Amino acid sequence: MPSSRRATWSIRSFLLALTFVAPSVRAGTLVERTVAFVNKRPVLLSDVELARALLKLDPAEAVERSIDETLMFEEASRLVNDTPTDEVVASAILVLQEKAGPVFSAAALRRKALSQLAISSYITQRLKPLVRVEDDEVRIVFNERVVSDPSPPVFSDVAAAIRDLLEAKILDEKIEEWVRGLRLRADIRRPVARK
Repeated sequence: MPSSRRATWSIRSFLLALTFVAPSVRAGTLVERTVAFVNKRPVLLSDVELARALLKLDPAEAVERSIDETLMFEEASRLVNDTPTDEVVASAILVLQEKAGPVFSAAALRRKALSQLAISSYITQRLKPLVRVEDDEVRIVFNERVVSDPSPPVFSDVAAAIRDLLEAKILDEKIEEWVRGLRLRADIRRPVARK
């Protein structure tokens, strides 16, 4: 076979194979898009859509949350050496798939699972040890709540639950402070939308 016929045959074979491999991709169909860059790392539209589905956010909030998650993941990956087992990752992917539905790719779910596991590990190792709630604080909250209660509970019955609430609030504040610090140091760029 002459080389020009072989080249034509190869191109035809490639195009024919392409029609079978990617039947859902049509001309003008958006496959993936970068909505922002965080320290030169792309924030993908599929990740933003997954955040929207999981957290019930509007598009702008989902972009901001995805940027925050990218920053937290970058920091957590640098500072925490825990590598989750395949079983833990698979379990996290299943939970995400149940919450988000079947429309997201395995790659997007895996990225999200790995990100969340790394961030969770960082928070457990680096931020949770900084959370301290004194007994006096628990007593103050208890006293504020029982003032208007005609039959107040016994302090010892509710003290652990009050402590947990106060610790969760402090941890949330520490996470917000962490993210604000990350944003101050980050290079966040958003591509200009094409018209």
